[in-house]
Amino acid sequence: MSLQEQTIRQRDFSSGEIHPDAIRRDDLEVLKSSVRYARNVVSTHTGGLMRRPGRRLLFEDYGIAGDFKPFDDVAYKVVFIPGGVKIRTTTGALVASLSAPWGEDDLDSLVFEPMDNEMFVAWNGQTQVIKVTEGALVWSITPFSFETGLSGAFRMPFYRFESTRNITMKPTNVWGVIQVSFSAPVLSPQHVNTIFRYGGRQIKITAVLSSTLATAVVIEELSKTFAIQVASTAGFSIGQVVTTDTTNAKGEVVGVDATNVYMVGIEKLTTPVTGETLVGPTASSKISAVVVTSSFGAVVQWDEQFISTYRGWPRSVSKDRQRLIMTNFRQKKNAIMWMATGNNRDGSIGADPDNAMLEFISAECQVFHVVGGYDEFAVTDRGVFYIPVSVGTPLQPGSVEFRPVFSSEISDVRPIEVTEGLIFVDKSSTGIYAISATGQTARPYLASEINRFHRHLFSEVKSIAATSGSKEFPTRQIYAVNSDGTYVTGQFNPDKDYVGWLKQEGVGRVLSVSGTYSSVMFMSAYTFDGVEFGVAEEVDYDLLLDCAQTFAGSDFDNFLALDDGSPLLLNDGSTLTLNGIVTGFFAGKMVSVTSEGFYFGTVEVPESGVISGFDDYPEITLGIDFAWSLHPLFTHFDDGQPVGQGEQKRKIAKMLLTVHGTQEFFCGNRIFGSYRGGEDMSQPIPKREGTYRYREIGRSYDPDVEIGSTVPGTFNLIELFTRITV
Repeated sequence: MSLQEQTIRQRDFSSGEIHPDAIRRDDLEVLKSSVRYARNVVSTHTGGLMRRPGRRLLFEDYGIAGDFKPFDDVAYKVVFIPGGVKIRTTTGALVASLSAPWGEDDLDSLVFEPMDNEMFVAWNGQTQVIKVTEGALVWSITPFSFETGLSGAFRMPFYRFESTRNITMKPTNVWGVIQVSFSAPVLSPQHVNTIFRYGGRQIKITAVLSSTLATAVVIEELSKTFAIQVASTAGFSIGQVVTTDTTNAKGEVVGVDATNVYMVGIEKLTTPVTGETLVGPTASSKISAVVVTSSFGAVVQWDEQFISTYRGWPRSVSKDRQRLIMTNFRQKKNAIMWMATGNNRDGSIGADPDNAMLEFISAECQVFHVVGGYDEFAVTDRGVFYIPVSVGTPLQPGSVEFRPVFSSEISDVRPIEVTEGLIFVDKSSTGIYAISATGQTARPYLASEINRFHRHLFSEVKSIAATSGSKEFPTRQIYAVNSDGTYVTGQFNPDKDYVGWLKQEGVGRVLSVSGTYSSVMFMSAYTFDGVEFGVAEEVDYDLLLDCAQTFAGSDFDNFLALDDGSPLLLNDGSTLTLNGIVTGFFAGKMVSVTSEGFYFGTVEVPESGVISGFDDYPEITLGIDFAWSLHPLFTHFDDGQPVGQGEQKRKIAKMLLTVHGTQEFFCGNRIFGSYRGGEDMSQPIPKREGTYRYREIGRSYDPDVEIGSTVPGTFNLIELFTRITV
């Protein structure tokens, strides 16, 4: 008995290109909406496949870029280049050019975060701040600095690093220019201009004389050393922190003899008084006399600024809940720094709800980034922790908690916040993961791999971005840029619990991607005659070419002139005119030309940048063509006799391709959608709606047929019906 025919009616391609090793997984639901191979096509919100959009050339620059909207209805493109930063309008016009300390090798490590009219830039060096003033719109870039209080003290975080434990610090005076000495090596030449605290009072190092000795200027008057005579010194010992019960004077014990406890005050300049009691952790005694000594005690109650040139600056910045967040510290890998609420220069740690915070994850991990959302997420090299934030547990000192939600090695590629939660890249730089809310109290978030069957499309992912839908393409997408210059587009699909991925490539090498709402911008590199040019491109669904610009068909008119400047006239008395287009960037380059649905092939633009011959068209577009290709997947079987087809060589008896708004393309060895007999070839190839029939010759255990582009044109496949026989 002959085997029944197999029929496949595919109207959903939203699962993207499946991994070659998974094409026989007929048991998977994902295969029913997948393709075998695809390049330069994207799935639509209805499930179909269309030729990917072109990319509009915005401006010429080499680097990475992001969007910045400092004021209402005022937006810019900020472009980070080797040794500087350029500010451009959204259309690419240069507004300002600023010098910056990073080089070409630093660009991929830059992390930037806009906040009000400033943009904070973190990297391997000192954090930089790009600022534009309101009204005058004057631009500047300066190193980040903490603000100072009314007393002149710096509002910054301080920390006692583990390597300096049990080392004492001793000043030569309490005011003015002094010297400070340490009982063991602490200092480095990079400590110049670093703030230390002696008993909670600030001094600034002005010169490092040795690893144990430095010159400093006192910012806050230091506490004196007191000789406190008590009834009994028994139980008091050096290094203890003691207080008095009336004045609440607090200090460190720096010496003990038969009658006196010697104390250096901590934080406050409160002097103990006779008659109160000195209380320590192991003793208490009545004070009978207090004398200020002429010597200065060596204390262990000292610390230094947590963020400095010597200790390190954050390599990542973000914002959430009106707080600037700093992470990825080399001096303390598990640290996260939140600035004070509403003040991105106030890093003074305190207990008030709006004070700055310095917290540490109790795990052996390097915190790469913190991302906001309904809660906050700390992305580390060993996993992801979420920080609950709610009315009951606000983000404030004393309420920060780190709860693990995902445990595995993770890349330092900056993650992105999406509606569902968080998207990040694993250590292999090929796995894309998402953290989504579950709605459960016991387990509010769940991590899942969203490119399990698509990893072959990814290679050393460098940057990711996500966008919302637009009127041209009403669906949300994820973009992942590979190190080889290709990128992968992921399609959110509300009908399924997975993301479909399709790979995009072209002549241009994509370096990075940034996305905000419906706008997607790539920084790319194109090579012409061996010379590489960096450009910024924006995805544009009205374009069929990459690196494209649209010009008026004739943006200048001129006439041939005689030596005296008078026009050269024709027999009818009219001038002999010249028409042309000044192309700018495309001068001396080979580019493709399209206009109103016509494709004119490639032209070599003269070095002058002027081309002519298109003045009959109101507009023409110059750019770089790219080909698209699609191989459907025919391996899934229904139940019953068609399953037996898997044991036989098969052939494609019939394919019906239903398209919408589609121009010329090929399927196998046939071309469809071209001009038909009698059609006006002076008009563009029509955008057709209909069904094309194709039959493949030959048999194979695994039939394969290619569908692809012939000329730059629109393509939108909405259904593929295939009948396969043995």
